[in-house]
Amino acid sequence: MDCYDCKAKSVCAAVVQPGSVICLMNRMRYCGTHAEEEPRRQQGDFCQYCGHRLREIGRERFCNNVNCQNRYVNV
Repeated sequence: MDCYDCKAKSVCAAVVQPGSVICLMNRMRYCGTHAEEEPRRQQGDFCQYCGHRLREIGRERFCNNVNCQNRYVNV
């Protein structure tokens, strides 16, 4: 869980840990659940780290470069 994209971060106290019960209650009260959110996707068809073309498998996109640090991360 990440507070960066959370819609409830403006009403959530700074001491609330991501994934805690209070976090879940705030998310349910003000913005819904993680299941309702779409993950952010990188723009374009090329890897932002190495510049190689991204490989699409279903709805997920991965870097096709063997030496890329971002190879196994869905972008």
